[in-house]
Amino acid sequence: MATITINIDPVFAHLGPLTLRWYGVIMALAVLVGALVLARQLPKRGISSDHVVGMVIIAVPLGIVGARLFHILDDFGFYWHHPGQLWTLQLIGLAIYGVLTGGVLAVVVYCRWKRLPVWRVLDCLALAIPVGQIVGKCANIINGDTWGYATRLPWGIVYKNPNALLPADLLGVPTQPTPVYEQLWLLVTIAILLWAMPRLKTDGMAFLLYLGLYSFGRFFISFERVNNLLFLGLREAQLVALVVFVAVLPVAWWRHRRAT
Repeated sequence: MATITINIDPVFAHLGPLTLRWYGVIMALAVLVGALVLARQLPKRGISSDHVVGMVIIAVPLGIVGARLFHILDDFGFYWHHPGQLWTLQLIGLAIYGVLTGGVLAVVVYCRWKRLPVWRVLDCLALAIPVGQIVGKCANIINGDTWGYATRLPWGIVYKNPNALLPADLLGVPTQPTPVYEQLWLLVTIAILLWAMPRLKTDGMAFLLYLGLYSFGRFFISFERVNNLLFLGLREAQLVALVVFVAVLPVAWWRHRRAT
Protein backbone atom coordinates (compact mmCIF):
# COMPACT_ATOMS: atom_id res chain seq x y z
CA MET A 1 0.00 0.00 0.00
CA ALA A 2 1.53 3.32 -1.05
CA THR A 3 0.63 6.82 0.03
CA ILE A 4 -2.67 7.96 -1.48
CA THR A 5 -3.15 11.66 -2.26
CA ILE A 6 -6.76 12.89 -2.21
CA ASN A 7 -7.38 16.29 -3.79
CA ILE A 8 -11.09 15.93 -4.52
CA ASP A 9 -13.58 18.53 -3.33
CA PRO A 10 -16.27 16.68 -1.32
CA VAL A 11 -18.81 19.10 -2.86
CA PHE A 12 -19.28 18.58 -6.59
CA ALA A 13 -22.18 20.97 -7.29
CA HIS A 14 -24.55 23.58 -5.87
CA LEU A 15 -28.22 23.76 -6.85
CA GLY A 16 -29.48 26.93 -5.24
CA PRO A 17 -29.33 26.39 -1.48
CA LEU A 18 -28.72 22.66 -1.93
CA THR A 19 -25.16 21.38 -1.67
CA LEU A 20 -24.46 18.16 -3.57
CA ARG A 21 -21.69 16.00 -2.15
CA TRP A 22 -19.91 12.93 -3.38
CA TYR A 23 -20.82 11.39 -0.02
CA GLY A 24 -24.51 11.23 -0.86
CA VAL A 25 -23.91 9.90 -4.38
CA ILE A 26 -21.56 7.15 -3.20
CA MET A 27 -23.80 6.18 -0.30
CA ALA A 28 -26.73 5.86 -2.72
CA LEU A 29 -24.53 3.60 -4.86
CA ALA A 30 -23.63 1.57 -1.77
CA VAL A 31 -27.33 1.04 -1.03
CA LEU A 32 -27.94 -0.02 -4.63
CA VAL A 33 -25.05 -2.50 -4.65
CA GLY A 34 -26.12 -3.92 -1.28
CA ALA A 35 -29.70 -4.26 -2.53
CA LEU A 36 -28.51 -6.16 -5.61
CA VAL A 37 -26.56 -8.59 -3.44
CA LEU A 38 -29.60 -9.00 -1.18
CA ALA A 39 -31.79 -9.68 -4.23
CA ARG A 40 -29.47 -12.54 -5.18
CA GLN A 41 -29.30 -13.96 -1.67
CA LEU A 42 -33.01 -14.05 -0.83
CA PRO A 43 -34.05 -16.65 -3.47
CA LYS A 44 -31.24 -18.93 -2.28
CA ARG A 45 -33.08 -19.13 1.04
CA GLY A 46 -36.54 -19.51 -0.44
CA ILE A 47 -37.63 -15.88 -0.20
CA SER A 48 -38.79 -13.77 -3.13
CA SER A 49 -36.47 -10.95 -4.21
CA ASP A 50 -39.59 -8.80 -4.70
CA HIS A 51 -39.25 -7.86 -1.02
CA VAL A 52 -35.99 -5.99 -1.59
CA VAL A 53 -37.61 -2.70 -2.63
CA GLY A 54 -39.90 -2.67 0.41
CA MET A 55 -37.00 -3.41 2.74
CA VAL A 56 -34.86 -0.65 1.24
CA ILE A 57 -37.67 1.92 1.41
CA ILE A 58 -38.02 1.33 5.14
CA ALA A 59 -34.40 0.63 6.02
CA VAL A 60 -32.74 3.65 4.38
CA PRO A 61 -34.50 6.43 6.34
CA LEU A 62 -34.30 4.53 9.63
CA GLY A 63 -30.63 3.79 8.96
CA ILE A 64 -29.94 7.48 8.39
CA VAL A 65 -31.74 8.46 11.59
CA GLY A 66 -29.90 5.81 13.59
CA ALA A 67 -26.56 6.80 12.12
CA ARG A 68 -27.08 10.46 12.87
CA LEU A 69 -28.05 9.69 16.47
CA PHE A 70 -24.90 7.63 16.98
CA HIS A 71 -22.78 10.40 15.49
CA ILE A 72 -24.39 13.02 17.76
CA LEU A 73 -23.68 10.85 20.81
CA ASP A 74 -20.09 10.43 19.66
CA ASP A 75 -19.55 14.20 19.42
CA PHE A 76 -22.12 15.35 21.97
CA GLY A 77 -19.99 18.23 23.26
CA PHE A 78 -19.94 19.89 19.83
CA TYR A 79 -23.69 19.52 19.25
CA TRP A 80 -24.48 20.72 22.78
CA HIS A 81 -22.90 24.05 21.83
CA HIS A 82 -24.10 23.97 18.19
CA PRO A 83 -27.68 22.63 18.33
CA GLY A 84 -28.41 24.08 14.90
CA GLN A 85 -26.10 21.43 13.43
CA LEU A 86 -28.04 18.50 14.93
CA TRP A 87 -30.03 17.78 11.78
CA THR A 88 -28.97 18.81 8.32
CA LEU A 89 -29.86 17.75 4.78
CA GLN A 90 -26.22 16.89 4.14
CA LEU A 91 -25.42 13.19 4.45
CA ILE A 92 -22.28 13.58 6.50
CA GLY A 93 -21.37 12.46 9.97
CA LEU A 94 -23.14 9.10 9.74
CA ALA A 95 -22.00 6.22 11.98
CA ILE A 96 -22.06 2.64 10.74
CA TYR A 97 -23.38 1.14 13.96
CA GLY A 98 -26.30 3.56 13.80
CA VAL A 99 -26.93 2.52 10.19
CA LEU A 100 -26.93 -1.13 11.27
CA THR A 101 -29.20 -0.51 14.25
CA GLY A 102 -31.78 1.52 12.33
CA GLY A 103 -31.56 -0.48 9.12
CA VAL A 104 -31.72 -3.93 10.73
CA LEU A 105 -34.60 -2.83 12.97
CA ALA A 106 -36.46 -1.69 9.85
CA VAL A 107 -35.86 -5.05 8.15
CA VAL A 108 -37.10 -6.90 11.24
CA VAL A 109 -40.26 -4.79 11.28
CA TYR A 110 -40.77 -5.46 7.57
CA CYS A 111 -40.32 -9.20 8.10
CA ARG A 112 -42.89 -9.21 10.89
CA TRP A 113 -45.30 -7.26 8.71
CA LYS A 114 -44.87 -9.60 5.73
CA ARG A 115 -44.53 -12.71 7.92
CA LEU A 116 -41.09 -13.57 6.62
CA PRO A 117 -38.56 -15.66 8.60
CA VAL A 118 -36.54 -12.92 10.32
CA TRP A 119 -33.31 -14.78 10.97
CA ARG A 120 -33.22 -16.21 7.45
CA VAL A 121 -33.62 -12.73 5.97
CA LEU A 122 -30.88 -11.40 8.25
CA ASP A 123 -28.60 -14.14 6.94
CA CYS A 124 -29.18 -12.73 3.45
CA LEU A 125 -27.93 -9.38 4.76
CA ALA A 126 -24.71 -10.98 6.01
CA LEU A 127 -23.11 -10.50 2.58
CA ALA A 128 -25.15 -7.52 1.37
CA ILE A 129 -24.10 -5.25 4.24
CA PRO A 130 -20.31 -5.64 4.04
CA VAL A 131 -20.35 -5.35 0.23
CA GLY A 132 -22.29 -2.10 0.58
CA GLN A 133 -19.88 -0.95 3.30
CA ILE A 134 -16.87 -1.37 1.03
CA VAL A 135 -18.51 0.92 -1.54
CA GLY A 136 -19.63 3.37 1.13
CA LYS A 137 -16.12 3.67 2.56
CA CYS A 138 -15.09 5.36 -0.69
CA ALA A 139 -17.29 8.27 0.42
CA ASN A 140 -15.35 8.53 3.67
CA ILE A 141 -12.08 8.48 1.75
CA ILE A 142 -13.16 11.46 -0.36
CA ASN A 143 -14.73 13.31 2.57
CA GLY A 144 -11.82 12.87 4.94
CA ASP A 145 -14.33 12.46 7.76
CA THR A 146 -12.86 9.25 9.22
CA TRP A 147 -9.28 10.44 9.43
CA GLY A 148 -6.55 8.64 11.30
CA TYR A 149 -3.53 9.87 13.20
CA ALA A 150 -0.58 11.40 11.40
CA THR A 151 1.82 8.66 10.37
CA ARG A 152 5.39 8.14 9.15
CA LEU A 153 4.63 4.71 7.75
CA PRO A 154 5.35 4.06 4.04
CA TRP A 155 1.60 4.20 3.41
CA GLY A 156 -1.12 6.68 4.32
CA ILE A 157 -3.65 9.17 2.97
CA VAL A 158 -2.66 12.77 2.27
CA TYR A 159 -5.55 15.23 1.91
CA LYS A 160 -4.89 18.32 -0.18
CA ASN A 161 -8.33 19.86 -0.74
CA PRO A 162 -9.14 22.58 1.83
CA ASN A 163 -12.78 21.42 1.93
CA ALA A 164 -11.83 17.99 3.26
CA LEU A 165 -13.44 17.40 6.64
CA LEU A 166 -10.36 16.53 8.67
CA PRO A 167 -8.66 19.19 10.85
CA ALA A 168 -6.78 21.88 8.94
CA ASP A 169 -3.48 21.01 10.62
CA LEU A 170 -3.62 17.56 8.99
CA LEU A 171 -3.95 18.89 5.43
CA GLY A 172 -0.92 17.77 3.47
CA VAL A 173 0.12 15.40 6.26
CA PRO A 174 0.17 11.60 5.76
CA THR A 175 -2.52 10.06 7.99
CA GLN A 176 -3.39 6.50 8.85
CA PRO A 177 -5.67 5.19 6.04
CA THR A 178 -8.30 3.86 8.44
CA PRO A 179 -11.11 3.65 5.85
CA VAL A 180 -8.84 1.55 3.63
CA TYR A 181 -7.98 -0.68 6.60
CA GLU A 182 -11.69 -1.17 7.10
CA GLN A 183 -12.25 -2.01 3.44
CA LEU A 184 -9.50 -4.62 3.62
CA TRP A 185 -10.98 -6.15 6.76
CA LEU A 186 -14.41 -6.23 5.12
CA LEU A 187 -12.89 -8.17 2.21
CA VAL A 188 -11.52 -10.68 4.73
CA THR A 189 -14.94 -10.82 6.39
CA ILE A 190 -16.66 -11.51 3.06
CA ALA A 191 -14.15 -14.26 2.24
CA ILE A 192 -14.80 -15.95 5.59
CA LEU A 193 -18.55 -15.64 5.11
CA LEU A 194 -18.41 -17.14 1.63
CA TRP A 195 -16.54 -20.12 3.07
CA ALA A 196 -18.71 -20.48 6.18
CA MET A 197 -22.24 -19.81 4.91
CA PRO A 198 -22.73 -23.16 3.09
CA ARG A 199 -21.64 -24.88 6.30
CA LEU A 200 -23.92 -22.96 8.66
CA LYS A 201 -27.23 -24.81 8.99
CA THR A 202 -28.92 -22.66 11.64
CA ASP A 203 -30.79 -19.51 10.58
CA GLY A 204 -29.14 -16.38 11.91
CA MET A 205 -25.62 -17.77 12.24
CA ALA A 206 -24.31 -16.06 9.09
CA PHE A 207 -25.57 -12.66 10.23
CA LEU A 208 -24.15 -13.17 13.72
CA LEU A 209 -20.83 -14.22 12.19
CA TYR A 210 -20.76 -11.00 10.17
CA LEU A 211 -21.48 -8.92 13.28
CA GLY A 212 -18.77 -10.68 15.24
CA LEU A 213 -16.14 -10.43 12.52
CA TYR A 214 -16.84 -6.79 11.70
CA SER A 215 -16.87 -5.75 15.36
CA PHE A 216 -13.61 -7.59 16.00
CA GLY A 217 -11.84 -5.74 13.19
CA ARG A 218 -13.46 -2.39 13.90
CA PHE A 219 -12.32 -2.52 17.54
CA PHE A 220 -8.66 -2.65 16.55
CA ILE A 221 -8.89 -0.33 13.55
CA SER A 222 -10.43 2.36 15.75
CA PHE A 223 -7.20 2.64 17.75
CA GLU A 224 -5.87 4.54 14.72
CA ARG A 225 -8.94 6.79 14.42
CA VAL A 226 -8.97 10.29 15.92
CA ASN A 227 -12.20 10.12 17.94
CA ASN A 228 -13.23 11.17 21.42
CA LEU A 229 -12.25 8.83 24.25
CA LEU A 230 -15.25 7.83 26.35
CA PHE A 231 -14.30 5.13 28.84
CA LEU A 232 -11.10 3.30 29.81
CA GLY A 233 -9.27 4.95 26.94
CA LEU A 234 -11.71 3.53 24.39
CA ARG A 235 -13.76 5.34 21.76
CA GLU A 236 -17.51 5.05 21.20
CA ALA A 237 -17.09 2.75 18.21
CA GLN A 238 -14.77 0.49 20.22
CA LEU A 239 -17.17 0.24 23.13
CA VAL A 240 -20.04 -0.56 20.77
CA ALA A 241 -17.87 -3.10 18.92
CA LEU A 242 -16.94 -4.75 22.21
CA VAL A 243 -20.57 -4.96 23.32
CA VAL A 244 -21.67 -6.37 19.96
CA PHE A 245 -18.85 -8.92 19.86
CA VAL A 246 -19.60 -10.15 23.37
CA ALA A 247 -23.37 -10.21 22.75
CA VAL A 248 -23.00 -12.27 19.57
CA LEU A 249 -21.67 -15.28 21.49
CA PRO A 250 -24.68 -15.98 23.74
CA VAL A 251 -27.13 -15.18 20.92
CA ALA A 252 -25.33 -17.66 18.65
CA TRP A 253 -25.45 -20.27 21.44
CA TRP A 254 -29.19 -19.60 21.90
CA ARG A 255 -29.84 -19.97 18.17
CA HIS A 256 -27.89 -23.23 18.09
CA ARG A 257 -29.78 -24.59 21.11
CA ARG A 258 -33.13 -23.76 19.54
CA ALA A 259 -32.18 -25.54 16.34
CA THR A 260 -31.15 -28.76 18.10
